[in-house]
Amino acid sequence: MKKIILYLLMVFTIVLMCACSHDTTPNEESNKESNKESNGKSVNNVLVKIPDDIFVSNKKNETISEDEMKASIKKYMDYSHVIDKEMENIIYLYEDATKSDQEKLNTLIAEGEKNDTNFNDFISNNNIPNEYKEPSKTIYEFVSSIRATLIQFEDEIVGMVESGNLTDISNFTSEHFTKANGRQQQKIEKFLDENNIKTTYFDE
Repeated sequence: MKKIILYLLMVFTIVLMCACSHDTTPNEESNKESNKESNGKSVNNVLVKIPDDIFVSNKKNETISEDEMKASIKKYMDYSHVIDKEMENIIYLYEDATKSDQEKLNTLIAEGEKNDTNFNDFISNNNIPNEYKEPSKTIYEFVSSIRATLIQFEDEIVGMVESGNLTDISNFTSEHFTKANGRQQQKIEKFLDENNIKTTYFDE
């Protein structure tokens, strides 16, 4: 996810294009349905791996060292990277996603939200190094906002596209890219580099 914001905008563009060509003939719809299902099973079923290294900490009102802070940021962002990539694989299917895919997506969403909550509780309820307070908050807001955009993508963006309500799409992107945008990404990447925190989050 080296260029996360650009990727999301690209996905929005793909959905716009799909919506423009959504008006198909009955035969085309029939063919699409037959391609989606074979002997009761979806040929588009996405293979999803739920990682088990979610960020967890039971610490409260404790003083966190710089080394632990670095390790915590890395674990939080690495796990988020895996979860978001798996979510993207399902969302990218758009209208070809199956019920099974949706169930997998719901599991990924729940795990991602737990990861966000655990990390936010950790940085909020402990005494972390001063130089990590603001960057950690920025990282949490960025990562959780990206996931919020992915979560709401199908229900809101797809509905807006199909209804032709482009004003609502503009409002949606403005709202969700306030805390997750290119400028914030550059700020986070600079902080990570300066503190030698190696994470896969911005990798492709």
